[in-house]
Amino acid sequence: MHLVYVDESGDPGTAVSSSRYFILCGLSVHHADWHEVRKQLKELRERLSRLHGLCPEAEIHAAEFLSSSRDHLGLNQRQRIQCLLHLLGFLDRTLKIKAFRVVIDKSNGELDPLAAAWSALAIEVTNKIAEAGHAKCSAEGFVIISDDMRYSPGSRWINQALQAAPKLDRLLIDHPFGRESHQSQLLQLSDLLSFLTKQTLMPNHFFSGPGGKALLRRYQRLWTPENDKGR
Repeated sequence: MHLVYVDESGDPGTAVSSSRYFILCGLSVHHADWHEVRKQLKELRERLSRLHGLCPEAEIHAAEFLSSSRDHLGLNQRQRIQCLLHLLGFLDRTLKIKAFRVVIDKSNGELDPLAAAWSALAIEVTNKIAEAGHAKCSAEGFVIISDDMRYSPGSRWINQALQAAPKLDRLLIDHPFGRESHQSQLLQLSDLLSFLTKQTLMPNHFFSGPGGKALLRRYQRLWTPENDKGR
């Protein structure tokens, strides 16, 4: 069984004041690899503590972590960027994690961005892991874990997804459930991906400069065909 951690950027509203894009990004880990991945993440956070002074227990919330603050979590902006480069490198190298992203452009007239995004994510996960076997376990299926404080996907997206991906009916285990992001390194990494995805589409001041552009180039390597890793 795959555990799929999901976070979003933007909002699903359709009012004039709403964001143009609603984005979902996720990371999946097979349950047979979960303990090893957790151990690797713990070791990485300990290295970041030694190298840059980032507390291993500190929550990394991308929007705040990449703010213009000179002293967020006791780190200056250069140190924080270095930490994120290490995290992106970890995702780039780790074969036991698959990344997913969905972007809904609401200017195209999508009437229900929330349902459309979750449906598209479920279809992508289904198509990419439905036939993925694992040496330690032959059981199929996936469960979605989202940030407990984010928009609830409800259930209206499921029928929409089933029409495009009938395999979803035998793979999806129950409805998504929430977990607080400070308790999950994988949710924090999903938040990082969703935030960086937004910046590729609508870069703020920092991402219009050389430092931000360099970070986005590193991020985009996760999605290149030659680095697909089965995604």
